[in-house]
Amino acid sequence: MQAGTIQLPSLTGLRFFAALAVVLYHMRLYFAPIGDGLVVFSYGFTGVSFFFILSGFVLTWSHQEGARPGKFYWNRFARIWPLHVLTMVLAIFAPPLPASSGTAWGAAPFVLTLTQAWIPGSPYLTAFNGVSWSLSCEAFFYLLFPALSRRIGASGRLRRLFVLVPVTLLALAAGLSAAASTSAADYILGPMPIYRLGEFVLGMCLAKTMTRGWRPRFNLLHASVLLILLTAGLFVASIVSNGMARPFPVLFANLVMIPGFLMLIAAAAASDISGRMTLLTSRSLVQLGEWSYALYLVHELVIRVGRPIVLNTSVVGGIGLASLAVVVSILLSGVLHEFGEKPAEKWLRRRYLLRPDPQRVQHP
Repeated sequence: MQAGTIQLPSLTGLRFFAALAVVLYHMRLYFAPIGDGLVVFSYGFTGVSFFFILSGFVLTWSHQEGARPGKFYWNRFARIWPLHVLTMVLAIFAPPLPASSGTAWGAAPFVLTLTQAWIPGSPYLTAFNGVSWSLSCEAFFYLLFPALSRRIGASGRLRRLFVLVPVTLLALAAGLSAAASTSAADYILGPMPIYRLGEFVLGMCLAKTMTRGWRPRFNLLHASVLLILLTAGLFVASIVSNGMARPFPVLFANLVMIPGFLMLIAAAAASDISGRMTLLTSRSLVQLGEWSYALYLVHELVIRVGRPIVLNTSVVGGIGLASLAVVVSILLSGVLHEFGEKPAEKWLRRRYLLRPDPQRVQHP
């Protein structure tokens, strides 16, 4: 059996936890009455980095050599675009957040084409459904994937790439932070697709390494402990540098967490390859993982609807409403996945299969 044909349910389960981390981070950010109570989720934004790495890993793991780029692009379009557009429309009816540009109609062409992350200093980045900026990065990764897959697949020096890519990201982060204005550095090292491509490439390199037979000597417990230690290190650094007045800078926090994310993905994949059953492979967690894309896209809309209510309540009431918002977000993600995302993807993929194949046209 080829490596790419082995299913990796643990990685699907991990997607739920990454999405939940982002949800709780936004709860801390926008639900002021309970913000301090959610301080442990101050670095939940690094869940986006996890998704970028995981995306590179999963696409590379499942990619079949010789597959047509056109089919790959269509399948990726069918996977992310329908639900993106649906939540974009729903966002029109939700109250805006303070840091969001809300319904900026001039941004619509860019948001629809997932190019909003390419406009520096623009309010278009967070227009409509603010979290969709990361899809703009993903679309760029997908565009380059067929070429990157061939290039990385032909490389006999994957270990060097594992060192070169993080060192390059760190050097850019340090250099730009020192030389550029804060806003410029925040853009280049945050939502800019070219910079975030490094995380995607690391995921690709890890998958290529594992398809060639490498297996980690550590397990899920070791990887989880490392993640906890890295997160604790960020808190300590934040306390030392600014008395915990604000989290450690986003651009460095993402880099700090990358080794832990790589270890976690490698350990989970190795567990699946060996056939071990874990909590991550349970039916309920795998299902929640399948809902994770919808959860990521819908949770900010739930926060936007609930925020005016939470701001006018007590801390205890805010905790109850925040808990309800999490539950509602998860339930809505299930509805959107089962009745929107999944059928739309299936229908679009079938359109590709039904189209005429020029190579099979019979000429008289």
